[in-house]
Amino acid sequence: MTTETTTTRGLTIKQPWAFAIAEGFKTVENRSRRTNYRGTLLIHAGRAANDAVNVVSYSRDAAIRFQELGGRSNYWDAREHLPSRIVPPPPTAMALSAVIATAQLVGCHEAADGCCAPWGFPHCWHWELADVQPLQRAIAKTGALGLWKPDAELLAAVDDATA
Repeated sequence: MTTETTTTRGLTIKQPWAFAIAEGFKTVENRSRRTNYRGTLLIHAGRAANDAVNVVSYSRDAAIRFQELGGRSNYWDAREHLPSRIVPPPPTAMALSAVIATAQLVGCHEAADGCCAPWGFPHCWHWELADVQPLQRAIAKTGALGLWKPDAELLAAVDDATA
């Protein structure tokens, strides 16, 4: 996947929501405002996790996968992880402070009664995600608020991690 800076944006999302997107369970992102942007998104797991989120209340399958990957005890900061030939890399979907997947932002709509269940929240804008592709390895990166523009170096690293 070759991406261009003009058509790619990053979106920082707290864990475990980022995990749920990267693993293909969550196809809608809840936001307080709409977006007119359509195109490639880098799914960036923020440096903080929301420990109040109970994944099983959204999807039993997502909760099982979350536990298979070690659950909350297996979150890891990609900025501090040193690659090793001896120790296997931690699961990409459990990273913090890293780009962990790409997706296409294909639509945006205001929440309606029961739409986008179970992941869509009421009183939010639902950003519709499609074609989610988890990366082979997490790319360490500091996040930002809102949609942000990735630089050429990050885009090259993401291209390399999708191969």
